[in-house]
Amino acid sequence: MQIHQLTYFVTVAEQGSINKAAEKLFVTQPNLSKAISNLENELKVRIFNRTNKGVVLTDEGKKLYQYARTILNQMELIQGLSSKERPRILSIASYPIITMGRLISEFYNEHKPQDISLKLVEQRMQQVIESVESGEAEIGFVMSNNVQAKELKHMLHFKNLVFNPLGEDTWYANIGPQSPLYMQNEVTMEQLLQYPIVRLPDDYFSNLTFYLEIDGIRLTEHKKVIYVSDSAAILALLSTTDVFRFGPGLSATDYARYGIKTIPIRNCNVQINAGWLQRKRELLSPEAQAFVNLLSRLYPTPAAAE
Repeated sequence: MQIHQLTYFVTVAEQGSINKAAEKLFVTQPNLSKAISNLENELKVRIFNRTNKGVVLTDEGKKLYQYARTILNQMELIQGLSSKERPRILSIASYPIITMGRLISEFYNEHKPQDISLKLVEQRMQQVIESVESGEAEIGFVMSNNVQAKELKHMLHFKNLVFNPLGEDTWYANIGPQSPLYMQNEVTMEQLLQYPIVRLPDDYFSNLTFYLEIDGIRLTEHKKVIYVSDSAAILALLSTTDVFRFGPGLSATDYARYGIKTIPIRNCNVQINAGWLQRKRELLSPEAQAFVNLLSRLYPTPAAAE
């Protein structure tokens, strides 16, 4: 497989038409069609479905596009190594957590004169792993609970990723001023069952969490669930309705700015491990290392806290 084959494929995918792609690539339509057919034969999969309106990616084609786009992006960076104006990019995939926005702001303010491009994508844990593995993100921030730990370790080993621990936490209830529970110093799972829980759409790892039990109550007993994939929407719901969310103590001060409390849950023994991911045997860029230094402050050691 040659780089030019991937370039042809990506261009066709993005144009949605072999004719339009041929014009953009300055090649003939028959030669481009033959190159795509050769690529399909080499991979032994069908990557495009032909229609009257053009071409659309198959499921296998969508996977190939993700990998090919990443390779071409990396090639552009390699080709730019000799340039004095090589762009500096910090790319992060993160478990959705309000604290990450504050860290990005701190990083920006500290490195503003250096003209560094920032890319932060919020994803569920499985997507974070895939983003770091593929190179779309240089580092990934994840938080896993005790029932996910074994599977996470296995997957990271399989994908040649390293987990760098930051600290341990537990679950609290994030509750806004419209909730009847707002003035309590502690809540019980039985009380929380009366109110909707707002959470992100599930992935493989979050499905494992259904086995968790707090104070004798399984998470599956929460029948009132609102699924939202947007952090701003979650913040709005917590601020203006009676919903709640499970969240780490780490974000307590960040939520407090919006009038949202982080209240302990009685007999909560859920253990949360926070950390960041990187690819094995790969040196971090100066930008990523600087951000990792910010991450290390999230859970200061007792000596550092003093």
